[in-house]
Amino acid sequence: MNLFWKKVFGGLTSTEKLEKEEEALLLAYKRYCDIETSEQLAEYTRLFHLVKAADFKEKKKTLQNRKFKDTEEYRDFRKYEKLHNSANIKLYYQVLDSSQLKEFLTFKETKDYEKLGHPKEVKTDATLQKFKAYEKSKPYKNYIRFHKSFVISEYEKLKELVAKPEFIKSKAYWEDNNRWLKTEEYKIEQRYYELQKTPDIAFYEATDPKKFKVLDEWSLTFQDDFTGSSLDAKWKNGYYHRAEALKKIYSFSNEKQANTDGKNITVASSHLVINTLPEKKESLAWDVENGFVKKSFDFTSGIVNTGEAFQQKNGLIKAKLRTKGSADVSHAFWLGTDGKLPHINVFYFDGKTISVNNYAKDGTSVSISKETVKGISSTDFYIYSLEWTPTELVWKINNVEVYRVSKSIPQQSMFPVFNSFISEKQKGGSGTLEVDWIKVYTKK
Repeated sequence: MNLFWKKVFGGLTSTEKLEKEEEALLLAYKRYCDIETSEQLAEYTRLFHLVKAADFKEKKKTLQNRKFKDTEEYRDFRKYEKLHNSANIKLYYQVLDSSQLKEFLTFKETKDYEKLGHPKEVKTDATLQKFKAYEKSKPYKNYIRFHKSFVISEYEKLKELVAKPEFIKSKAYWEDNNRWLKTEEYKIEQRYYELQKTPDIAFYEATDPKKFKVLDEWSLTFQDDFTGSSLDAKWKNGYYHRAEALKKIYSFSNEKQANTDGKNITVASSHLVINTLPEKKESLAWDVENGFVKKSFDFTSGIVNTGEAFQQKNGLIKAKLRTKGSADVSHAFWLGTDGKLPHINVFYFDGKTISVNNYAKDGTSVSISKETVKGISSTDFYIYSLEWTPTELVWKINNVEVYRVSKSIPQQSMFPVFNSFISEKQKGGSGTLEVDWIKVYTKK
């Protein structure tokens, strides 16, 4: 797999940019999850359902658009005004309260009233003339027209109606162009808009949760960013074995470095550093034919693993690392078990080339799957990852897939290992493996 052109044309995201994007995504995810369980969002959601409900919208439109003239109250008020402003109705009430009418009605109850039907008597009696003239007058005729009439009855009812407090209140309400602004619904709506504009709700509404799908799929099970001054206790020096007889610090007889018990391991500036140094040391070596033997080495180095503290079957394993120094020193980030196989190299640098590989027992033989990676330098920080499922292994560098296999997939728990060594084909020298962080996830 050659990453050169992907690197040139932007297909391989820089490690710095990728980390920033992942950090930003994690922060956004945390914020999104915090908001999702907040009282503020619960209130916003409740108000959203209220404000967006059909009856709420209908009421708002009615209050904003309906005029006083569209109401039953307006119809009654217009009828009242028409009658109240009628000249005849006004004249009726003027006459009704007049002394002339009272005098005439009193006269009307006497026997002399009949004399108004005798012109001769009227002609000779000034009082009869006065009453006869009043009886023929327009005010009295208007009085007769409306007295005890339906019109006056309706006017009296309307007059009583429009004087009632509830009618006056209703009339004022429908005449008020700002009536919507005075309702409880308006207050609810304003609170909804207020919440909608808050940074958290605006962020939540603008965020598509699909962007967090990759985070929802995985759960962090192991992490170390090496922020302390020494290696955490979850890491042990040397190779991991369950058998007590094998729990020793040793190298292999075909290697040129002696693995030390932590002397070549440092933690500084938030990095785990394995130092390979040119120095003589007599140490244990494992020989295939003779077992443990004493051997003199010209170099020292180190190896650390989490076999006792952490093992996992399947998942996503990631580490950010780089190498420095001689081209005659090898460095590796791998997954191991109690035995020699299976063995998965998430990152392997032989001093010249980077590769990823899987070694597994396949019946009586060893199955080897390997891919060489070109186009990048091991001296630059990259994020090397392995996605391990029951049926597949997928290697990626800065999220770009470099290799995939679907045979000889390990079916037991494994643990991460970092080490540097000098093979029998290498001359040896000084070199370092720097690990910024390691993260292990399991599928949810």
